[in-house]
Amino acid sequence: MEIVRRWITGWRLCRGLQPPVEYDAVLLAQLDLPGREREMFTVRDNIDRLAPVVTESTWLTVATPYGNEVASELTAVGLRPFAEQKVLMSIALSDHPQPAAPTPYRVVVTTEGPLDHVQLLADGTVAARGMMATVGADAVMHDIHTDPDHRRRGLGSVVMGALAQRALERGAENGLLMATEVGVHLYRSLGWLPEATMVTASGGARPVRSDLGAVLAGR
Repeated sequence: MEIVRRWITGWRLCRGLQPPVEYDAVLLAQLDLPGREREMFTVRDNIDRLAPVVTESTWLTVATPYGNEVASELTAVGLRPFAEQKVLMSIALSDHPQPAAPTPYRVVVTTEGPLDHVQLLADGTVAARGMMATVGADAVMHDIHTDPDHRRRGLGSVVMGALAQRALERGAENGLLMATEVGVHLYRSLGWLPEATMVTASGGARPVRSDLGAVLAGR
């Protein structure tokens, strides 16, 4: 759970969230999004304990090396795992490539507290973007996106390289991110390594069978 905890520390800053509440091997994040009010992050051993408090808007995300097995376990206890399994990845930032922006794009970096934003601009249009939060030795990258009209030009790699350079300037040593199934291929090509598969499930439209606070507190 330690690497998950480190990732969440930066991720919640990128999302503007309050610090998660930590229980025994469970991190509870309050998102207050439509259909996703809360999300619990944990490991495989806690599935049976937490299943009764998972609902349509209280999600459960399990960090594991065995994504498909965990998805089956979640289904067996009545939960609904999402089809996509994301991947928590890491890299030593000193090893991260830093490709230059191709013509006519230019890199713009802005900083706000622990957050850095990178944009690739072409004729005033944002062609690609990304952000990160730096916390101690970790830089957590988030919301990496390339506009559909500008894809297949290596811009995602340029954004990642610019973020890595800025992270090194801040004194960070490690990069962390949560990759979609599509994004994994880009990040692997840049040297990122998988740390855990993240399997997320909701409970569907069903009543809560137990009190969340009591379950998390072990009561």
